[in-house]
Amino acid sequence: MKISICSKKTGLDSLLDERFGRAENFTIVDLDTNIVETAENTAKNDASGAGGEAVRILSKHDVNIAIVPHLGPKAEKAMEAFEIKTVSQGDYKSVGEVLEAYKAGKLKEIVKINGLTRL
Repeated sequence: MKISICSKKTGLDSLLDERFGRAENFTIVDLDTNIVETAENTAKNDASGAGGEAVRILSKHDVNIAIVPHLGPKAEKAMEAFEIKTVSQGDYKSVGEVLEAYKAGKLKEIVKINGLTRL
């Protein structure tokens, strides 16, 4: 299973990015092999539609779960279409911290109930 985390730089020591569609990078962790890679978010400077394009980047990397700060409506729809679960990154500061919190079950899944986003 692969998860992605919005990051400002590369590696587990990187600070989290507070944006999804305009995040600098996505740190992608394969939980089965512990391989860590970085995907540059080439959509970050797009005039519009950055969230949807960012989801496509994650899909190309076979991401199953995206740990995100928050999502816009287009990104939410794209996540649903690509069947990528979303989890809130909470108040953690680094990629490594949020990864450990995820493994410990401390993060909340973002779900839609009656069309409204809920944690």
